Amino acid sequence: MTGVVAQMLGLCRRAGKVISGDTAVRNGFLKDEVKLLILARDASERSKDDFVHLAKEKNVPVFYYASKNELGILLGKAPRTVAAITDEQLARGVAGAMERGEADLSTR
Repeated sequence: MTGVVAQMLGLCRRAGKVISGDTAVRNGFLKDEVKLLILARDASERSKDDFVHLAKEKNVPVFYYASKNELGILLGKAPRTVAAITDEQLARGVAGAMERGEADLSTR
């Protein structure tokens, strides 16, 4: 997989600035660690609604990106519905890339 967002997520992972999975991300919200939320495009409507609600409460930007399988691969994990960037500067970089449309994956 290529694309600026995929590369930036890899950087976040290597820097230890990304958390993923339902429980870890919910705990990140409780600790005010989440700076940017990424939901898999094929997440269930209930998951989307729950996490968007949490993000709105904390004023955290939300982006939809990749499938659960693709998101898991990018993070070196099993399929993931949700991931969160915990570093403000990296979160701004990922958000900027998403807004510029640099989220293409070569596996599509």
